[in-house]
Amino acid sequence: MNKKALQDRTIVVTRPESRSAELSSRLEELGAKIFRVPSIRFSRPADAGPWKETIARRGDFTHVIFTSRVAADTFETLCSEAGFPAASWLSNCTVATIGSSTGERLKETGIVPSLVAETSGGAGFARELIEKELLGEDSLVLLPGSNIARPELATALREAGARVTSVPIYQTLEEDPARAEGLFEALDRDEPPDAVTFASPSALSGFLGICGARGRKLLESPSVKIVSLGPTTSAAVRSEGLQVSAQAASAGTESLVEALREALA
Repeated sequence: MNKKALQDRTIVVTRPESRSAELSSRLEELGAKIFRVPSIRFSRPADAGPWKETIARRGDFTHVIFTSRVAADTFETLCSEAGFPAASWLSNCTVATIGSSTGERLKETGIVPSLVAETSGGAGFARELIEKELLGEDSLVLLPGSNIARPELATALREAGARVTSVPIYQTLEEDPARAEGLFEALDRDEPPDAVTFASPSALSGFLGICGARGRKLLESPSVKIVSLGPTTSAAVRSEGLQVSAQAASAGTESLVEALREALA
């Protein structure tokens, strides 16, 4: 890609502050101006009971599946706090992830996933597990993730005959509306962005929550391109009556950057 493929384009990055650095840096390398408007944040669950129950029966699970880097990071931290390394648990399981970033995070702990899928859709991921014969009817699957994790993956796994336990290991919360002030100041100067990116349905709902009517009006503008990371996020955008200008082909930074380039060409 041309080193200045996004020269002078203004792009809103809505990823959580802890997860936005890689995308923001890459966009700036390509000449873009970035508005960081983190619309969601993460915290520990209010009830730690389900996680403690999961630890108590950790030897039962045949599979552990991570759908985000946040889930992998949090899982490692919680295992360490419980007094054992994540690798000691995962080494006895079939491990699979969505997204290369999540896969790389696990490799840092010494675990090489059996599958690193680039699809961000739950049904497609389950289908790939089955086609590669990594999942069977006797599989006992753990899905550690957000308190608002979407049900598609768990449903698809159950339909394939697996027994699935979804455990919330972190909460996804709406950010402080103050995080949108920089964007509003630009709008007051009549300097709207060229594009807004969403990497998850929760990022979209968080953005609409903290930006209110001005945020929705911005997304409805025909001059502003909405770029999503995968079919699940695109479906959420359309369910709000909004138009998706481009969708990343896979769950990775470069794929999202390429979708932005296409939308703004």
